[in-house]
Amino acid sequence: MQNNWWEDLARITQQCADIGDYRRFYEALKTVYGPTHQIQSPLRSSDGQQLLTEKPDILTGWAEHFNTLFSIDRSVQDAALHRIPHLPLIEELDDPPTLEETITAIGQLKSHTAVGIDGIPPEIWKNGGVVLHGKLHELLVCRWEQGNLPQDLRDAVFITLYEN
Repeated sequence: MQNNWWEDLARITQQCADIGDYRRFYEALKTVYGPTHQIQSPLRSSDGQQLLTEKPDILTGWAEHFNTLFSIDRSVQDAALHRIPHLPLIEELDDPPTLEETITAIGQLKSHTAVGIDGIPPEIWKNGGVVLHGKLHELLVCRWEQGNLPQDLRDAVFITLYEN
């Protein structure tokens, strides 16, 4: 019985690889190998003398790094500013998004991706239908006209990409 399970899993995995269904292919591999364990990369302290391995120390190290990076006082010469070409204003960008633009943006969401801060998966938005799309459009237009956005949409999210 267990041999049949392995054979079925191998057949499904191969079929997924053959047709290019990589999502199901990796799900099948995960069934065989189990979930992966996230390994936290150590970080060198700002002076380079110490290797930080504990999570609170690593978070403090990154906070220190970005505070140093973004707190540098940078001055810009007026001559450099005057060399930047001045482009004409595009008045159409002041208009609130149309329902068609909202529906197009929803259609361009990728499925099977992580949920956002609202906890709503992209599949809900994509398959929500005309009523849900209309309600989202109403909300966007309301926020657009009021000129206020939720803090979550204003906050910057930094993702540190490691080299080597």
